[in-house]
Amino acid sequence: MRPSSIRSLRLSALATCAAALCAHAIPANAQSLRGSRHSVNHTYHYAVAHDLDFTRTSRDVKRELRSGTLVRLGASPHFVTRDVSFPYVTPVTRTFVRRLAAEYHHACGELLVITSAVRPETVQPANASERSVHPAGIAVDLRRPANTKCRTWLRHSLLILEHRGVLDATEEHYPAHFHVALFPVKYDQYLASR
Repeated sequence: MRPSSIRSLRLSALATCAAALCAHAIPANAQSLRGSRHSVNHTYHYAVAHDLDFTRTSRDVKRELRSGTLVRLGASPHFVTRDVSFPYVTPVTRTFVRRLAAEYHHACGELLVITSAVRPETVQPANASERSVHPAGIAVDLRRPANTKCRTWLRHSLLILEHRGVLDATEEHYPAHFHVALFPVKYDQYLASR
């Protein structure tokens, strides 16, 4: 093979690798899951603008279940719930959890652990924001994996989805977990485009 052909093949291979890396790259403005007051306000305003019902009491949760606004997370071969008082979310949020958990399980070989789902306003923990979207059923908390590989995978996946505008994720430290607030309409659009 001529040197110019070998050089052309090498350049082509490098371009292919670069394109593959760029497809999974995270932009500079989405390098962190630190969270902020802005992100809390953004998710809250999204929920209000889309007329999502904020549950105030456990009675409200039961009403939302009867109407189908909330659904049970249910059993899964890919995730478990731990100490979740109200294992309910919106239907789109359940779809998100199931898909993320299946991908996580496949990548890491362990189950995703859900530690919180809908939480009525009257049972929010003391450190919860007044603008939490847990009462609307579009937020879940995921236990932070102890396994470094799994933790890295989860961080990366959440950052990619956050960059695509379908959720807002924050890595919390006390207790250690990922708080994820889904934007249901945007997530539906994201799924339709795939």
